[in-house]
Amino acid sequence: MTHRNEHPKPLVVLVFLVLMVSVVVLGTSPLLCRAAAKVLTVIVDPGHGGRDLGGRGPDGAVEKDITLALARKLVEKLREDRTVRPVLTRRDDYTISLDDRAGLANNRGGDLLISLHLGNSFRPVPLGISVYYWSPATAAPTGSNAFIHGTPWDQEQHSYWERSRLLAELVQQDLLRTVRWQTGGVLQANLYLLRRVQMPAIVVELGSLSHVRESAELQKPVFQEAVARALREAIERYWEMQEEKMLGPDSETQ
Repeated sequence: MTHRNEHPKPLVVLVFLVLMVSVVVLGTSPLLCRAAAKVLTVIVDPGHGGRDLGGRGPDGAVEKDITLALARKLVEKLREDRTVRPVLTRRDDYTISLDDRAGLANNRGGDLLISLHLGNSFRPVPLGISVYYWSPATAAPTGSNAFIHGTPWDQEQHSYWERSRLLAELVQQDLLRTVRWQTGGVLQANLYLLRRVQMPAIVVELGSLSHVRESAELQKPVFQEAVARALREAIERYWEMQEEKMLGPDSETQ
């Protein structure tokens, strides 16, 4: 006669514990609750760097330093969610060309690109927040005969511009809810970096180093933290819309 083991097998106990931990972890984040295992790769591009200072304020503030600080804070926010993988185009203060930024973004398989810049003006006026995206309406004639999938080699954004516009609108909305500045709007622009990346991509331009109040705010860590949080929320909203199939196919697949 065999006696039934009254104690649960170690393997059964281990599986049960893993399931319980998964339930607890998945309940902590709305994005982690998704069944999809896909990770969103976000390319975060701090404008300028190294010899390229960008704008300079009358108080000595330099654009390249502030964009890097903002980018680092955004990366920290994005890393709080395991379904988002942020990638910096530059990690420190060094020069990197626009071609190298675009190449890095494309080679790392980016799903989105957010390029961070500050405004600058000869006059000390507030510029507020503007968000730029590329569209075919802004495309200048290309001087090259090289084409990729029927698209000029320097207009890779052609397949993604509609999603870029949506991303720009979401970013603008969340930034304005957080930062009570005026807005220059969501604008089309034939920007070199944007038209060379193979993913939805935008340039966010924040404030003016020439304006005393905006420059002072841009240099405050608490302000940078608020901007990073607003950008993360906009990215999460975009990602949720994509996961729920609300965006439709990219232009190249239509």
